[in-house]
Amino acid sequence: MTILQLPVPETTAERFQTLSAQQQTLVSQLVADCLSEPSSLTDVMDYVSFKATQRGLTPDILQQLLDEE
Repeated sequence: MTILQLPVPETTAERFQTLSAQQQTLVSQLVADCLSEPSSLTDVMDYVSFKATQRGLTPDILQQLLDEE
């Protein structure tokens, strides 16, 4: 496996660091899956939505996560 560095806002990096090891792995896998083959932004968004739903993310849970600061 290769380490990839991506520029992100500091708040995003801080939030990533607070995730559990399992959550960090899931985020890494999601990024890898999204970048594994060329696709449009719409395709990536659809894929992320599909995977999130598959893993139990509901609109209510998403809203709770977005409301957290």
